[in-house]
Amino acid sequence: MATLSQLLELPDLGLTLLQAGQGDPELSWASITELLTLSDYLEGGEIIMTTGLSLGADDPGWLDFVAGLSRARIAAIGFGVGVNHETVPTPLLRAASTYRVALFEIPLPVPFIAVTKAVAGLMRSDELRAARSALQVQLRLLDSARGAQDPAEVLASISQATGRQLALIAGADRVLASTQGFHPDGAELVALDTEGNLRLAIAGSGPLTPEGSSVIAAGAMALGFSVRSDRATDRAERERWELLTGKILSGEFPAETAEVLSPGLVMPTTLRAVAVQGSPEDISAWRTEPRLGLDRLITSTEELPGGLAQAWQIVDGAHPDPAITRTVQHGLDLVVGREVDSGSVPVSARSAASRISDLPGRAALYAEPRRAQVIRVDRDAPFLEAVLSLGAAGKPAAAGLSREVLGPLSAAGAGGDASPEADRELLCETLDALFESDGQRGPAAAALGIHRNTLRDRVTRIERLTGRSLSSAADRAELWFALRADELL
Repeated sequence: MATLSQLLELPDLGLTLLQAGQGDPELSWASITELLTLSDYLEGGEIIMTTGLSLGADDPGWLDFVAGLSRARIAAIGFGVGVNHETVPTPLLRAASTYRVALFEIPLPVPFIAVTKAVAGLMRSDELRAARSALQVQLRLLDSARGAQDPAEVLASISQATGRQLALIAGADRVLASTQGFHPDGAELVALDTEGNLRLAIAGSGPLTPEGSSVIAAGAMALGFSVRSDRATDRAERERWELLTGKILSGEFPAETAEVLSPGLVMPTTLRAVAVQGSPEDISAWRTEPRLGLDRLITSTEELPGGLAQAWQIVDGAHPDPAITRTVQHGLDLVVGREVDSGSVPVSARSAASRISDLPGRAALYAEPRRAQVIRVDRDAPFLEAVLSLGAAGKPAAAGLSREVLGPLSAAGAGGDASPEADRELLCETLDALFESDGQRGPAAAALGIHRNTLRDRVTRIERLTGRSLSSAADRAELWFALRADELL
């Protein structure tokens, strides 16, 4: 904005400051008057120029004159000498000092219109500077739509130019990125896509300048372009992240590989693997919502028996709650694995996999009211993990132990003696039911939906194929361990 100091520095006017005001006031306009009471007609920031026609040199009315202008928050009083008064009246000087109103002298032969034109010129120059600055910001924002600038950087640029706090919001209230200090209360929302799934939230008080409005418009366009561009490549991009997530969960790639796909991404020091389960429709809606950063580490959907679907996500180990909350909002059940260092994601995945069977089935998805179930696995399983965490060299040994105990029931099979797939799954499911029911055959048969005699026949086959008895505590322990290792490997 144009200021009083800039006006006083113009050499052609020869203005002299007699009394300083509070700071360096910004100028909104210049006005000429000989009225004594005009505060009701002012908006603040004006320069009021007068020759003192209505008051004498010693008139006490100068005090009331300045008091009214002070209440109107004018920028300064310009007094023209040599017309009605040879010098600035002493009572006017005293009143300006009392009310801390800036006062300057306008000498002859400088006309008041020259001061008015100078103020207009300063304001016009300031507007041009603001317009040029806003244009540069707009160009930078629009360029970002063609590049790989992070949305948070775009928001920071808009905020710096406008003084507003902003956020990029997906869905109902999920904040993808925001400036520091953003609060949603009273924020204005601007849709960035036709569906209204992605919006720009703008918070702040006071009117926006035209330049500020243009910067926000350019920023919204840049973010909108980025969204549409992302959608054009969304499927291919999502497939890359899905492939990488699977490799990290299996231990083939370190978690830090994600920084290759997103150079600005900084991986947390600890991570968790999360198993997500629900209806295929809810899983799809959850997977395809707009995502940034670590949130993109999600696997593809796996169809499960009974009309269920499952996917995996890798989240911040120390702060998993935001990701958990967003998943629950989609009505999905999940198992949150143990917190591990970034190099041990498979350990967290195995801990989560061991509890997936505890999640409710499809019938629970339609219960009213629907409450998503969250299972957190935060305890160690040292004996099982000791074998499964031996790395590449240990996996064949663990698989070998599993085959030795389960025999034809092992997923890897035992040479040419492997049971047919359907038969193997049936008997392994029976084993699981027995373990879940603490070896009680009545509850196990009920859980499987079969007659007790059918369960007895299956138990006989299991004992014959594995060479172990379910009546023996040691044999049951070996069978449980082998079954878990077989499933997790």
